[in-house]
Amino acid sequence: MKILFIYQELGTFVQKDLDILCSAHEVCSVQFTGRHGMIRNSISDLWRLWQGALWCDLTFSWFGKFHAFFAVLLSRALDKKAVVVAGGDDVAYEPEIDYGMFAYWWKKWCPLFAFRYADLILSVSKFNQRETIENAKAEPAKISLLYHGFDAQRWQSVDGVEKENLVLTVGGVTGETFRKKGLDLFVQSAAYLPNALFALVGPWQGGAIEQLKAIAPPNVTFTGGVYGEDLLRMYSRAKVYVQVSRHESFGCAVAEAMLCECVPLVTRRAALPEVVGDCGFYVDELTSEAVAERIKQALQSGLGPEARQRIQSLFPLERRREQLLAAIAEVGVSS
Repeated sequence: MKILFIYQELGTFVQKDLDILCSAHEVCSVQFTGRHGMIRNSISDLWRLWQGALWCDLTFSWFGKFHAFFAVLLSRALDKKAVVVAGGDDVAYEPEIDYGMFAYWWKKWCPLFAFRYADLILSVSKFNQRETIENAKAEPAKISLLYHGFDAQRWQSVDGVEKENLVLTVGGVTGETFRKKGLDLFVQSAAYLPNALFALVGPWQGGAIEQLKAIAPPNVTFTGGVYGEDLLRMYSRAKVYVQVSRHESFGCAVAEAMLCECVPLVTRRAALPEVVGDCGFYVDELTSEAVAERIKQALQSGLGPEARQRIQSLFPLERRREQLLAAIAEVGVSS
């Protein structure tokens, strides 16, 4: 089958699906870069989308955003099949933290169209599936649940690297993530645990990093972006991984950390309980004191091996591969 793969940014989870599809089909990928009035880029992107839509049998869009609107529109006009992955803010409605396309009336028309007229919608968690139905008004019969998948051979503790009294969180530092991921709570909780080391790993954008540095005690390190083997070593050193998010469609970094035997500490919100299950700790009161108390308990626990086993059993990469290829084959047969 000829597949046109459309994306805005090639994150690791997007790359995984691209690799899976390329292993079984003829795939042409298009990065949609035009946005926010960048007319020249938008025209170029639309031209490449048009050419790709003429060529392909099926369009595959990661996230139901601006690019997916055009991919689905062209698919319907040319009698091609359209698949859209609901992956995050494209189906979210979290007005209290100014997060999600459905928190803004001028943004939600894209996902409303994309998810209404797509032939197949793939959701990455049960929570994400509910959001797609409730907010994007998608037909339940069109939705298939495909959890993210992880390579347990890739994500495992590095030989010779010992666990330290290190508490870790991973993610880009922006104004949006400051609110969404509770980065302020992570940083402030370190003041109650002066004998532990805290590391916030992720690239910085905008002024949010300065706000965090201003409230950070001396035992907090801001590393900036860390990738590949260096990130794997950070996971291997950390005893506890913290993600006190107010919204997560899945929580890929949580799963990666758990595979490296970090004990997870998360909120009970969104999809995080689906990932962590009973192999970690939860914080119900979103205060720095409450987070610190639960971190202290997690540092003393021995749940790391159980955390790895949970991700290895429930979210293997091979399962996503099998389910993704089966879903694509089924929608292709119906054409």
